[in-house]
Parts: sequence; C-alpha cells; structure tokens
Amino acid sequence: MSSNTIIEVKNLNLTKGRKKILDIEYFSLEEGEAVALIGPNGAGKSTFMQVLMLLQRPTGGELFFKGDRVDWKKPIAYRRRMAMVFQEPLLLDTTVYHNVASGLKLRGFKVDTIPARVNEWLGRLGISHLAGRQARYLSGGESQRVSLARALVLEPEVLFLDEPFVALDVPTRAALTAELARILRDTRITSVFVTHDYSEVPLLAETVTVLEQGRIIQQASPREIMTRPTSRTVASLVGVENMIPGKVVGTQDGVVFVQAGPHRIKSIAAVPVGTNVLILLRPEDIRIFKGVSRHGDNSFGGKVSELLPHNYLYKAVIDCGFPLIAFVNPEQVMGGEVLADNEITVQFSPDKVHLIGQYD
Repeated sequence: MSSNTIIEVKNLNLTKGRKKILDIEYFSLEEGEAVALIGPNGAGKSTFMQVLMLLQRPTGGELFFKGDRVDWKKPIAYRRRMAMVFQEPLLLDTTVYHNVASGLKLRGFKVDTIPARVNEWLGRLGISHLAGRQARYLSGGESQRVSLARALVLEPEVLFLDEPFVALDVPTRAALTAELARILRDTRITSVFVTHDYSEVPLLAETVTVLEQGRIIQQASPREIMTRPTSRTVASLVGVENMIPGKVVGTQDGVVFVQAGPHRIKSIAAVPVGTNVLILLRPEDIRIFKGVSRHGDNSFGGKVSELLPHNYLYKAVIDCGFPLIAFVNPEQVMGGEVLADNEITVQFSPDKVHLIGQYD
C-alpha cells in the first residue's frame, strides 16, 4: 500500500444465507482518483459501495482507511471523513441553505465558518438563487444539485455517488454530469461512483472497475475498458454490439488474419494461429459507403437488412455473411445512401478489431 492509498480492501467477502454477494480479492483507491463501478444488474456494485462507505459490514476480509485497519465496532469516525450522494436526494424539509449547511453543523464546524463555505458551493453548483427556497418545491435537477452541494461542502476525503442522476431527464442529466466532471477535475476529490450509463464513465472516471457476480473481472482505464474488454460481459456492458465468431488462420508483420464467415479480417493482436476467437468491433468504428467497392483493409460488401433509429443516429443491421451492426449518420439516410435493402460497403481499421477467446 502506498502513502497515497485512501481505501484498501483485501480478501473481502459478504455472504447472505448461502449466497455469496461479494468476493473481492483486492481493491484500492488512491488519493485524487475517480473510480467508476460498473457491471450487470445484481453484480454487487451498490453492495460493494455500501461496504466501502462502512454502511454494511462484510462477512470476512480486511478494509483499511489511510493505512488504518477499520474497526467495525467504531465506523462513525471513518464515515465522518466521507460524503455520499444517492439516487434520491433525501433532503431535509427546510431551505436549500440549511440543507447544505446541515452536514457542517452535524460535524461540529465553527459557526462563523459555515456561511462562506455554504455560499461557495451554492455558487459553484449554480443554485445561489435558491438558497431561501424550501427544498420540497425544487425540481429533480435542483434537488440533486443541492444534494451534491451538501456533500461537497464537507470537503470529504472520499465522495461516493450511487447513480445520482439516474432519475433525471436527459438534458438535466447531461448538464449535471458535465458540471460534476469539472468539479472533480478542479478539486481532485477522491471519488467512487456507480452508474449504468456508460457514456458518463469517460467524463467522470480515470479508472473503471467491472464487477460480475460479486467479483472484479476487469479494472482499467475507460479507454481500455471500452476498446479492449476482456470478456463478453464487459464487451456487452460498454456497447460492443458486434461479437463475431472466427478463427485465427495466419499472421504477418504483426497483423493477425481471422476467418469469419466468407471474410478474412485483419487485426493488430497477438493471438496464435488456430485459436477460436470472438471478433469485437464497436458500431461507431465501422464506416459505410454507398454501393459495393473497396476502401482499404477490412472492406467488403453487404446488404442493409434493417435500419433503426438510435438517439440522433441510425443503427444499421448489415448482412455480410454474418450480421454486422453499424451506426449511420442521418445525412446518409436522408440522402438515400443507406436504406433497407441497399447494397453497401463496410470498412473498419485493423486497430479497431479486438479479439478475445471465443468461449470467454
């Protein structure tokens, strides 16, 4: 453990009845680090966070806070060094100002220091004009801003966020995510957050920890997780919709050739010849051209079998001898280049092709 380690977990497990909820061999959180916990439903993300916040005691294992082994008989002393923001704001039935000041008062801050700190965070979160407003009359976005201010005003050693924006509409959620990202970047507050919206991860986290069935199955940077997932589970979580069975049939100058249906696909990977693999390819990494022609490596023809709306884009399902999913910009659809039953050409770079064991 380094001198900058805030939280360290060793051989932690949590069992309820005969079911093992958590089985974490090792986890650490460094000072100034922002960590995202992701995973499928029931993976143990919120439970793990509750253990880290000392709200739930594990069945076994050790948890250290700044080098001190946590005494589970005296958790309050550690909790006072943390702050939490939950899905529901859980505000007190009083004014916005008093909600933000409440934690400072409970933790015994000097009365004459409270107004300046409260006003600073009301300002930073753009809610100074709401200071005298009763919390029960706030919108969802305003309530969550108050909840964030109440946590951040404490200047905690660790900030925990459990899907704090999940109940908000898309524009409000986007605005708050951007503001929180800026605050975390400016203050370097050590933070851990749980999310199901993986578009938030690159903005808010430097490290991503993926859980499945209570175990950590991958831990890496957002870029590594998004582009180099180590299993089907991780790939599915982060939007890798193309998982094409194939077999490595050759290598040359650092390029691997994978036979997938009628096509030979190039990848920059170190996988032995003869290995059965899954070809992982993100939809946004596939380019589509009108008609059947050749546009470089990993270029071949196909037919659009289905075209579906997808946020501000379209999602095309293409028959290439195997189904391939790609995102299409609206101009290509409105211009008639990419429509159902159109013959098209797909192309993607070898460095966008990631390979994992087919049966992982």
